[in-house]
Amino acid sequence: MDFIDDHLPPGPARVLDAGCGDGALADRLRARGYEVTAIDIDPDLARPGVRIADICGFRDDPYDAVIFSLSLHHVADLDAALDSTGALLRPGGRLLLDEFAHECADESIADRFYAAPGSLPRWRERHREYHAGTAMVEAVARRFAITSLARVPYLHRYLEDASLRDAESVLGLQLVAEPRPTARPPT
Repeated sequence: MDFIDDHLPPGPARVLDAGCGDGALADRLRARGYEVTAIDIDPDLARPGVRIADICGFRDDPYDAVIFSLSLHHVADLDAALDSTGALLRPGGRLLLDEFAHECADESIADRFYAAPGSLPRWRERHREYHAGTAMVEAVARRFAITSLARVPYLHRYLEDASLRDAESVLGLQLVAEPRPTARPPT
């Protein structure tokens, strides 16, 4: 939450939580006074406060911020998802990306994750269908002005094991971007 708290505009900003999963982040943001729309593609996650929708085709009034928290690497069409995101952000809005750069894992991380030596091939096979962190950053950079990008520990959050925080390779990335200003026609 620190990353999101540090970069969201003040409440009651209008926020889209894209790929919200169980909606826990959206619920926390609503409790803090944000107007949140939470969407996820998985129909099993439907509940009050979570709409079933695909970011690639989602249309709505403009948002002050769009958040992808561990969800963008799952989308089928990265370009379509980011094009839709651009259309959903108001001028001056913010894209917040708290993601997983699985390609940065090394043998020690894979071996620890699977509790077995020689696990890096297994790690790579398990994650091959997901977008790499570098691909997500490049796709964002083609459409938005990146104002902040940091590599951060990730696996300790996923495994809920704080002992991994300092030992893991840096698998996470946190990115803030804004829509590029549109050129005004000459007068």
